[in-house]
Parts: sequence; structure tokens; C-alpha cells
Amino acid sequence: MNTPPTPSADIAAMFAPETFRELGHKLIDLLADYLAGNLAGQDPVMHWQAPEKADTQWQMPLPQEPLLDAAGLLARLKHDILPASLAIHHPHNMGHQVATPLPVAALCDLVAALTNQAMAVYETGPSATMLERQVLRWLGELIGWQDAGGILTSGGAQANLTALLAARQHAADVWKHGVADVKPLRILVSEHAHYSISRAAGIMGLGTDAVVSIPTDTEGRMLVNALALAHAEALANDTAIMAVVATAGCTPTGSIDPLLEIGRYCRDHDLWLHVDGAHGASALLSELHRPALEGIALADSVVWDGHKLLYMPAAVSAVLFRNTASSFQAFSQDASYLFQGGEHIEEMYNVSYRTLECTKRMMGLKLWVAFSLYGVRGMAQLLDSAFAKARLLAQKLEAHPDFELLMQPQTNIVCFRHRPAALEGSALDMHQSRLREQLVQSGRFHLTRVTLEGRVWLRTTLMNPYTQSEDMDELLLALNQLGQQAQA
Repeated sequence: MNTPPTPSADIAAMFAPETFRELGHKLIDLLADYLAGNLAGQDPVMHWQAPEKADTQWQMPLPQEPLLDAAGLLARLKHDILPASLAIHHPHNMGHQVATPLPVAALCDLVAALTNQAMAVYETGPSATMLERQVLRWLGELIGWQDAGGILTSGGAQANLTALLAARQHAADVWKHGVADVKPLRILVSEHAHYSISRAAGIMGLGTDAVVSIPTDTEGRMLVNALALAHAEALANDTAIMAVVATAGCTPTGSIDPLLEIGRYCRDHDLWLHVDGAHGASALLSELHRPALEGIALADSVVWDGHKLLYMPAAVSAVLFRNTASSFQAFSQDASYLFQGGEHIEEMYNVSYRTLECTKRMMGLKLWVAFSLYGVRGMAQLLDSAFAKARLLAQKLEAHPDFELLMQPQTNIVCFRHRPAALEGSALDMHQSRLREQLVQSGRFHLTRVTLEGRVWLRTTLMNPYTQSEDMDELLLALNQLGQQAQA
């Protein structure tokens, strides 16, 4: 009998634990220094380089032989890759809804990567499956549910799709034969709903026209009377409402829909209520801010992003269902090489039975560790700090004669405009866009913009615990200086 060959010296070197240990220690030292520099704001938040120019530096041919040793790899990370990254932990990073991740959560991702628990079925990730179930129970408890079910997915867009697939199957049995023989299905959403909702409608074959936009009030909150009118119109047109989607922390403004009123309306009319809480569901951690989400327990499904206000590395999102049985409605198919049971209950611990992903990494560990190390109270401090910073920035904007505040922040998102006296209309909108472009490319700050009702606003998301009042003053000063230069 031929015995299999032992690994070659080259292969053995690739897996050598001592090499891993030595390189790992040096890598952690490098990243710890990078983190410290970020938090202290030592360097620009971004070393801007036009993408076309940056791309020319990454045109090397595919290496047939090694190009780097361990020391060379660390050097490339230190001098080329980390400096060219957006400094997420920098106090002047006020742009997108991307968390300044907890360092311990990043270490958990290292554990997940090395152990590589694929999690298609229980046997490919036993402890990972149990961690995920534990985290989902905790999140369901925070919502106010006793029999919650669900899964963790790679991002809020996939989570929203999963929830809406379940809502579609609840409305009509279309998994096998499709939607051709059922009434046209409609989804009622806030005008500020995330684009992933209309994308999901397109993916599901409903068409983006199936998404009916509901107007909001001046605070960006869905109008319940307008929801009722849209519902009545849909019925009059012989269409069926597949789901109502409310938003807890919309992307443009951070506004939270009136969940209690919407929930009661949906209960009274037997409508599936989905709450996209990707950004704002974390307010449930806080005694101070939890009341803003009153009524969320009336939802049939909720999406909650860990990589936003739970301060996790991207990406980990929970899609939660009030009733565990609903979590099996999104997907329904056979795959005998994975699934062995004939009933849902027999597949309870086979995670990919209920998600788009088959191979799925250990996502629950970092959430379990964060809650275990810091508790709800500790995690709530992060959220309370972020919301307080948004209120402080809003106060500064209101007190400054050269700026206009869109609305009082409901979460940690603040929208505003620089208002030179000489500019109005489209010229004023173009002014905001130019200011943002100049400021971001200078590397001094990172912020975004948003268009609402045809007008352009500057938009900040206050996520970093190290962003202080002085940083906000510096932001307004920088914008004002750029604005004055533009008018000179």
C-alpha cells in the first residue's frame, strides 16, 4: 500500500505554528500602533489619491515565485496599505455608518478566520452554531420577543432580502411555481427606505415598481395616514400587500418611523411588518434611547446590523423573526448532501437551511464576546456617547450663523448646509458638493452628502468615541474657511 507523501518543506513552512506566532505578534504590534495613531488623530483621516492614479500602482504581473518574506509583508502593510486606508478610528472620520470596531472584536475575526467554521450545517461549525443561537436569543430578548428565531448574515442588504423572502412566502406560496399565478405583490415603505428594499424587490422578480413609497413628515418619519391611504389604494387596484417596511434609523437622516402606530395598524389589518433597524435597533441597549423604538416588538421581522452601532467589524447582520417558524419561510428546498431531515425542526441547527449563504463564517463570536466582556450597560455607553455627540454638533450648528441644520438628530446622524448669503438654489447645492469634495480630498475630515427633496445637504455620522467637541469646532471652521475661499 502506498503511503501518502508527507508535506514538502515549502508546504510545511506555510502552516508552521511558530512562524504564525512570530508573524502574528509583529502584526498585532503594527496594528496596535496604527490604532493608537488613529485614535490620537496623528495623521490625516485619509491620504487622498484619485482612484485612477492609485490603480496604476497595483498593476504588477501575477507572481510566479515569492515576492515578499515576512518582513517585507509587514513593511508593505505599514508603508503602503495602512496609510492608504480610510482611518476608521480617527476622530475626524464622520462619514458613513461604519463602526469604529472594538479591537477585541477584530481579534475574534482572527479566531473565526483561522478556525474556518464553514457553518453550512451543524457538524461544520458546532460551537459557531451555538454562539450564533445565543446571540440571536439575546437580540430577540432586547426587542421584547420570547420565541425569536433567525440567522446572522453578511450585511443588512442580505438580511433585508431574507426577511422579505419570508414575507413573500407568508403572503403567497410562490417558492416552487413563482409569482405568475398570484396577485401582484406590493411593499409599502418610507420614502427614506434603504435602497436594499427596492433591490430585494427586483431580485425577487416583483420589480422595483412593487415598492410603494410613503411620504414622511418634516422629521423624516413615515406618515401613518399616508400608509393607510396607500394600503387602501393597493386593495382598490386588486394588489396584495406583501409587507410594510418601517425604518429605525434611516440612512439619509437617521430618522425613526413611529413604530408603535405602524405596528398597531399592521396588526389591525393583518399585514406583515418588517423593521429595518440596521442602524438604529442598537438604541434598544440604552435606557435613555430605547423609548424611541417603542412598538418594535409588534414587528414580524427585524434587521439589526452589528457593524454599525454594536461596534463590530464588517459585516455581521441579524435577521430576526418574532416567531421561529417564520424563519424557515425564506428558503425551502432540498439538498441531501447537507440537509438530512424532512421537517423544519430537524434542520433547526443547520444554519444554511435558512440563509442565502451556504458556507458562512463564524459571525456570532465577536458579538458574544462583546456582550460577555462589556454587558448591555457597557455597549450602551458607546451608543449613548454617539447620540450625545450628534446632539452637541446640532447645537453648534444652530448657534452658528453660517450653517443651517436640517432637523434635530434622532440618532447619531446630523445633516446640515453651509449657507453663504449670496447663494441660493442649485448654486447652493453645488456649493455643498464642492465643499465636501475639497474637505475629503484634503484629508482633514471624512463626511458625506445626501440629497433630500432636491436639495443637497452635508451629512455626518458620529460614531467614534474619541471625537470631541473641539473636533466639531474644527470641522465647522474648516468648512467655513473653504466656503469663504470659494466666494472670494
